Amino acid sequence: MKKLTLILGSTLIALVALAALALPYWFGMETEKTYAAMLEQLSSGSGLQFTGKNYQRGWLSSTAETVIRHPQIPIEFTAQHRISHGPLPLDRMLQGDWRLTPVQARIASLITLATAGQQKPLNLPTLSTETTFRLNGGGTVHAEISPIKTTGAKGETIDWRGMNADMTFDRAWRKIRFDALMPSLTVTTAGQQGDMTLSKLSLHSDTQEGIAGYSFGDASLNVGQLEFSNAAVRAGFKGFALSSTARPTGDNVNLVIRYTLDEVQVAEEHLGPGQLVIEARNLDAAALVKFKNEIDALTRGNLPPAQASMIVAGKAMELIAVLSKKAPEVEITRLSFKTREGEISGKGKFVLDGRKRDIAQNPMQMLTAFAGDLELAIPGAVLKRLLTPQIRQDIAAYRQSGALTADDVAHLSPEAMAEIVDRVFPQYLARNDFTRLLVEESGVYKLKLTIRQGQLLINGKPWHVPTQVALAG
Repeated sequence: MKKLTLILGSTLIALVALAALALPYWFGMETEKTYAAMLEQLSSGSGLQFTGKNYQRGWLSSTAETVIRHPQIPIEFTAQHRISHGPLPLDRMLQGDWRLTPVQARIASLITLATAGQQKPLNLPTLSTETTFRLNGGGTVHAEISPIKTTGAKGETIDWRGMNADMTFDRAWRKIRFDALMPSLTVTTAGQQGDMTLSKLSLHSDTQEGIAGYSFGDASLNVGQLEFSNAAVRAGFKGFALSSTARPTGDNVNLVIRYTLDEVQVAEEHLGPGQLVIEARNLDAAALVKFKNEIDALTRGNLPPAQASMIVAGKAMELIAVLSKKAPEVEITRLSFKTREGEISGKGKFVLDGRKRDIAQNPMQMLTAFAGDLELAIPGAVLKRLLTPQIRQDIAAYRQSGALTADDVAHLSPEAMAEIVDRVFPQYLARNDFTRLLVEESGVYKLKLTIRQGQLLINGKPWHVPTQVALAG
């Protein structure tokens, strides 16, 4: 009995040992399938072409290469992968990496950028990534670009503080979260050419595939500061944010897009904050996905630009015709930009109602299907400030023509100039093709644009093309 027990125990140990030895190779085969599926998903969803090359499967680990190209841009990325097989990456454990969470695979990658057809990569920092495939097929990616400081051929200095990004995904690549951060990029040029500083750039998205394959969720872009400066001028902005939210409503998509800006600086002038919020409703999800897939396929087709543009225009008209059947609407719910002279504000709403029209067969019917209103309010002081440079320019022209003598100009004190601007301001308002449309109410100039049945109304009156514009056409 003891002998039988010993034999059974030895056999069991042998089977366990055999299974332990075989598991990495089996996980290697599964990882190769997952790797191929990942390339297919990335190619279909990113607009880039991911091509796998030189996959060499081993027992504990494998190696592979991926070439990443954009169909219309002559550059390519080359990714070299070392793939450690699960469930416990033994090759990494032998090197001191004792992470014991069972995984399908861990992939260390180095990605370089080169111009297509060149033998040498461009002198740019390498992107390193660590990809982990969980046992359920989902996974994570961590990517890093190391900081770099270099001097160019013309003496410009580039100081890039690197970048890092993280992504998580499920087995089917239908639920994806992405976050990236770039601390700063500074370009300092020699001489008077100017410098540029970009800081605190971040990207975020959290999406999940839903109706008809449309990706719903949130996305945002944030920039802490962007500044340009040279000996003559300094300009830039602070606190820029762009965010979007997509939510399902039945078979449709509702979108909210927000722009915010803390401050704009031009020389010593500071403007802001500003905000713009746009909502789009009743967008046909299936039509949007179909359009995206068709454009992606067209991009990969390498057609001549002129032919591709014509096809895109045709597809866009088809999309508009389909979308119109759901009566989509776009509303500007918030428009605000503050200046020291006051706040510029506005709102608007437009609807494309093709439910009783066949826009696909007769695109001209879109003119009567489209309706909406837009309101804009601008303080008079803002308009006066915008027109003052033109007034000053005209006064200088009068001097050059002899209409004003040097003595006349010499007596134009700031107070006298301000008085002239106040006096001629109404005349300049009437001359400008835009400002002449505005109506003054208590120091605020307003514009109301209305579109109904193919007719454009400005402040309740039919709008006609200005004579000089019509003659120029």
